[in-house]
Amino acid sequence: MQRKTAIALTVLAALAFTSRTAVATQGNSANAKLCQHDGWETLMDSTGTPFANQDECVSTGAHRGAIYALGAITVELCEDQPLDGICVNTMGSGLEPGSAMITTIYKNDSFVKFSSINAGADGTATDSTGSFEACVEGNLWSANASGTSADSLSEPVMPGIPITSNTVMRTSNCP
Repeated sequence: MQRKTAIALTVLAALAFTSRTAVATQGNSANAKLCQHDGWETLMDSTGTPFANQDECVSTGAHRGAIYALGAITVELCEDQPLDGICVNTMGSGLEPGSAMITTIYKNDSFVKFSSINAGADGTATDSTGSFEACVEGNLWSANASGTSADSLSEPVMPGIPITSNTVMRTSNCP
């Protein structure tokens, strides 16, 4: 009798393990498939870091990690700059539609102003902003931007994550 009970318990444990494994594999395969056929090159993880290769992406998906479309915000100096101040163009992609992309301007490491624009339905946003003052030699100007990525592509869907841009700098150039 004890032998039959032991065999029955072993069989039940094996079935439970097999069914859990099947469910986990089935649930993760769609996430891992996002990475195939060079898809990993257009994706990032939940820290906003692009995947280095397909294996890294598949591993994240297989372990139920969130996978996001690549989101990016870039700030560039305008071609023409004021003598004292800064002019920047900000471009974002992969952002949550309707979310704010905010460009912030600093002078000598102190906040001056910000500009905010909402991402369009396609997840992109562009903005131009600047700040200009009477010329004081040596003012150090900088600008950067932030926003929120679109929701994850993986299941379960996770909300967007913070995205930050590069920082651009320039020093005033008085005559």
